[in-house]
Amino acid sequence: MADDSLQQVYQRITSRIQEKQKQLAQIEAQISLHQRETRLAGLTKRELEGLGNSVPMYKSMGKMFVQETKADLLADLEKTTTESATMLTALEKKQKFVKRELDDATGNLRDIVMSSQAAAARAK
Repeated sequence: MADDSLQQVYQRITSRIQEKQKQLAQIEAQISLHQRETRLAGLTKRELEGLGNSVPMYKSMGKMFVQETKADLLADLEKTTTESATMLTALEKKQKFVKRELDDATGNLRDIVMSSQAAAARAK
């Protein structure tokens, strides 16, 4: 009876660890995506600022390009940068939380294994 309940607890904890590892991988992928967006927006903004106001500028919209003013393009890039920074902050908080949960689950698993080994040693 004790072995069955111990095995069930072990399975629950290992499935929780796998779930948290998956979540952590997804969060890290999202962080990478937003960091890339921020870098790309910054580079584009720097290039646009070096151009004069008389130069025609275009914004990609699907398969076509629409002429935009320099101010509108810069505002869009600033908005993208701000949104990405906000998302990065939220994702980093979520990453810390999931890492803490993963560490807790790993600690619980370690405790279960140690207690089962101790019980096996006492039984001998």
